[in-house]
Amino acid sequence: MARKLDNYHTRVRRRVGSDRKTPPEEMRRLIERARDHINSTKVFRSKADINGIVVEYVGNSLHQYEFWKENWWEAPVGVEAHCTIYSASGVEGREPFAYYSPALSTAVFFNTEYYGQCKSWALGMTAAILERKFSTLSIHGALAEYKGKGVIIIAPTGTGKTSQAFKLFLKPGGKILGDDWVFVQFPEDGSGPLTAVQPEKSLYMRTETQLEHAWLRKVFDKRKVENVVEDKESCDYVVDEDRCKLTGETCVFDRGYTHCYYSFGNSRAIVPREALLAPEKVADMTTVDLVVLLSRDDHSPPEVRLNPEEALEVLGKGEYMIRPGAGPKEMWGKTGYEPYYNPYLLERDPKVQDHYFLKIFKDYGVPRVLLNTGPETVEQTHQRILAALEEN
Repeated sequence: MARKLDNYHTRVRRRVGSDRKTPPEEMRRLIERARDHINSTKVFRSKADINGIVVEYVGNSLHQYEFWKENWWEAPVGVEAHCTIYSASGVEGREPFAYYSPALSTAVFFNTEYYGQCKSWALGMTAAILERKFSTLSIHGALAEYKGKGVIIIAPTGTGKTSQAFKLFLKPGGKILGDDWVFVQFPEDGSGPLTAVQPEKSLYMRTETQLEHAWLRKVFDKRKVENVVEDKESCDYVVDEDRCKLTGETCVFDRGYTHCYYSFGNSRAIVPREALLAPEKVADMTTVDLVVLLSRDDHSPPEVRLNPEEALEVLGKGEYMIRPGAGPKEMWGKTGYEPYYNPYLLERDPKVQDHYFLKIFKDYGVPRVLLNTGPETVEQTHQRILAALEEN
């Protein structure tokens, strides 16, 4: 019923434990150990240009390398890397773990081929340099444009960030920028509009998005995917013989399909943006005209207009409910805290984050709205975003 997937199952299917402040001398020993192992196998290298910062991947995982090559624009030949990721798989005697040395701008992964952490750390390393040297704020969020106005959607996993971004992408007058990361660039002289850019050539998408957009099955079928479930027994949601807990419909495996895109909350696909929509629907830069914060609960009002200090408090606290794909299964449904809803900042400085967010909200006067997706439909929340845009 469907073509055979280009599907890779990683042994580790989510982020592994890490040390983000590894001392330089210890890191040099880890680099040597990783290099020795990588060089004893087949070596894959690639330099990515991430908003002008060059990050080099050196590893022995073909899977990571292929996703990396599809994800980023390639850096010019001969350009020296600002940061490096060494990824050594198949190292005996080592548990899956990740190390980062701020002093060396270097990361080392042992025994994890899961691409999500590799990608997020590349962005985190880039963010540290851009924040220090180029007056740039890094935001874990989606970026869309509608009728020439840019919208940043910041939200924890499971609150509807991708759903709302797609609603804007798909509208006439809507454009797709990115669904995961935003760089906000502040003009050095303080003049001109505030702009946002996205750094990815392709989107690293949760395949569960296909639940709301059935047409994505045909898109994902043609792409490289990671950890997509290919048998009914591996599904996280099966509750009886043939009915899916998520849809209430007959299980896709009982309908003859060879795989299910929403059986595991953290399965992914790497998809060029133009493969989702027409090339004219794709953009890389837009102005910042609205910031949308999303939450999901059953007791808060559906909409709150926030002043700058209130918005900063919500972001700084970063409270959210842990949902499938965002943490260990035993933590699902519990409350977690992720300041600024950004788990990928390798060098976190709350004062700097507060400074830049307040510049957006106060100096540039960008409106803020907090929307609770719990009591309303996706369409109702979407209409609230459009209304907030129309007011500006």
